[in-house]
Amino acid sequence: MTDIAVLDRDTVSDLLGSRSNPFLNYEENRHAWGISRSMVFERPLLRTWDYFSGSRPEGTNRMLSRAPRQCLNTSGVRRKSLTTHADHKNWTATPFISFTTSKIALQELACLRRKRGTQTITAINPNVRIAKGLPILDMMTEMNYYDILDPYGRSNAYYRDHYLCLWEVTSDEVIGHWEWSELVKNDHWYEEIVLPAFREHDETLFSNPPGGGLFNFSTLLDELLENDESEVEYPSLEDTSSDELDASFENEVYSDTDDEVEEANATDDMFKILEGDW
Repeated sequence: MTDIAVLDRDTVSDLLGSRSNPFLNYEENRHAWGISRSMVFERPLLRTWDYFSGSRPEGTNRMLSRAPRQCLNTSGVRRKSLTTHADHKNWTATPFISFTTSKIALQELACLRRKRGTQTITAINPNVRIAKGLPILDMMTEMNYYDILDPYGRSNAYYRDHYLCLWEVTSDEVIGHWEWSELVKNDHWYEEIVLPAFREHDETLFSNPPGGGLFNFSTLLDELLENDESEVEYPSLEDTSSDELDASFENEVYSDTDDEVEEANATDDMFKILEGDW
């Protein structure tokens, strides 16, 4: 699917319906999924992946969801896509790529998935994504809005600090990749390796934007500061541990709603649920 044009603001508008006939009753007019200028991140988005995962970075670092150009212009299709994505046993492709802002959740998932093979940690810069006009969703907020039941009966506890990038992650957003087995050798891997890389990425990319100035971080910050302070959303800096989820949920975590399922492993007990897009 590398022949698909790189995602941009116009494509986002088309897929959400906001550039279509204004007289049509699209969901975007009621509940916008387009970029929110009131959101700013102080931490990177993190994802663990392996050989069996979907949405793996390409050679250019671009990451495509398994439904990379699915329209999301009605409440019905949004609700259905979110419901599918939330249920790791459902192997239907969705337009979402999942990330977390929680180092604890990332660490627990990476450790749990070691039996699947080498885990690679990818960090992306959500502020770059915002500046490019590409959407990021808080999954728990959207599940609550669309009245989607937690398939695990945990009041959406698993979806805290869980963010969705719609359709794809562009190469400009990617901070770096680390093998988990090497990263975890440093007890302070997040504070000493990942966070500094995130801050350097902010400074480097926004001071020297690609393509002759596709976006400008200072402009983004100015726009954010113009908003009333109560309207600016800062994702929580408190890590949420998944300890509250009991052992019965652990088997589900092997599933990724954007992971690929290979026929040869369909009946393998260890990898009985490899499909998904966590």
